[in-house]
Amino acid sequence: MKPVLVGVLAAVLINAAALAGYHQWLVKPIPVVGVVDAWQVYREEQTRHLRAISSSTDAPARDKALAAADRFVAAYPARLAELQRDCACLVVDRSAIAALPAGVADLTPLLRQRVRP
Repeated sequence: MKPVLVGVLAAVLINAAALAGYHQWLVKPIPVVGVVDAWQVYREEQTRHLRAISSSTDAPARDKALAAADRFVAAYPARLAELQRDCACLVVDRSAIAALPAGVADLTPLLRQRVRP
């Protein structure tokens, strides 16, 4: 009975050491969390581009406005990814949380600044 208990205790200690090492060297927790209202920024830019397209009086101006809208749509996911990389934090969409906790940065103005030309 005693050798079995020693074997189980050794296995538990080895597993605990392996998990601690895995957590320390491979899975580093992200210390900072940022919140962004991606849908609001997207809707604002969509409205701005729609106004620019509808207020265009001639074909070249309309084509230029359409090209700007296409560039925005193509670059938006990259801007979100850059935001997470540059702030070195976990970026969570505002709709995923009920209330903004203390110490959580609101990155919506920064995203808004980055998507505007």
